[in-house]
Amino acid sequence: MKVLVVDDQYINRYLLEKLLEGNGLEVVSAVDGADALEKVKTGEIDLIISDILYPRMDGFQFCREIKSNEAYKHIPFVFYTAAYTEEKDQEFAFQLGADRYILKPTDPSEFIAIIKGLISEYPQLAELSHSPVVMKEEQYLSEHNSRLFHQLEKKLTELEELNKALSRSEERYRSLFENVNDAIILHEMLPSGEPGRIREVNKVACSRLGYTHKEMLEKDVSQIETPESAARYREIQPDVNSTGVISFEGEQVAKDGTVIPVEINAHLYYENETRFCLSVCRDITVRKQAMDELSRALSQINRNIYQMATIGDKIRNPLAIIVSTCEECCGEKKDAVHSVVQNIDEFINELDQGWVESEKVRVFLQKQYGIGCTEMNHPAAL
Repeated sequence: MKVLVVDDQYINRYLLEKLLEGNGLEVVSAVDGADALEKVKTGEIDLIISDILYPRMDGFQFCREIKSNEAYKHIPFVFYTAAYTEEKDQEFAFQLGADRYILKPTDPSEFIAIIKGLISEYPQLAELSHSPVVMKEEQYLSEHNSRLFHQLEKKLTELEELNKALSRSEERYRSLFENVNDAIILHEMLPSGEPGRIREVNKVACSRLGYTHKEMLEKDVSQIETPESAARYREIQPDVNSTGVISFEGEQVAKDGTVIPVEINAHLYYENETRFCLSVCRDITVRKQAMDELSRALSQINRNIYQMATIGDKIRNPLAIIVSTCEECCGEKKDAVHSVVQNIDEFINELDQGWVESEKVRVFLQKQYGIGCTEMNHPAAL
């Protein structure tokens, strides 16, 4: 049995073809009613499954052409549509002679069950000899136009709602784009892989760099970054091209010459075969200042540790001489000297303990923040 599938959407035709062929049916396809009518004229079509909404000769008109023709009226006609879903649409279809009316989407197993049920009636349908279904031209045109007009109203309403939803979505994302705390810069990517002309920026980017929106859109990315930052980007360019997403630290230059350290999260994407990069730039000036202060504090800790380590030695060496000299003395002076030396030794031990604790602090800070100290080596090695 050969089935004619009529649908102007390729993916719909393809899926229906595969479903029917998978159930042992031979399938031919048409893109609209006019194309389908030519296929029917070959005289080899046993069943028609048709959508309704076409640019040329819609499904209703095509069904009327089939069911009003003595040569084709016996061919079972199935409407399969997602557009015409109301009861009046179905009533009009059956008035034209349709045998089944199936709404999309329908479960494939249920769809095949309906088609097989119709096929099982095929011999009886083919032997029917009643007169073709003929609706007066005025009645047909009136009802057909009514169905089309109603469908157009539905589409316009859907389009209006879609436009409203799109507008709300654009407003929402524009609000997020403008009010996010980070600067956002959309720019082109040159064929060489380097950043090119700026295409869009948010308010934060303009405010941070001191340019108007118009001025920003007249610039290339190279005009708002330092040479060091540009060199850094060239270094990581292969990684950007391969992954499409990368984070790195760079520097941007404001209109007044201020250099602003930034953390950049770059995302590459294509639009109409043009490559773009969306860069989210976070000002890390405060972070850099905090890290510099932490580094200075760590350096001071290192100096303090060194001082505590050397003070102990500088004091203990004279004490040893004092104690050995005192051994030649006798009486109360000797005891007094020993008492003072013992007190000093206990104080030095406290300094040693402080050195140990300071060393623990130093190691923790270096490990926690990844800060190294180039001013001096580890005190314990001195």
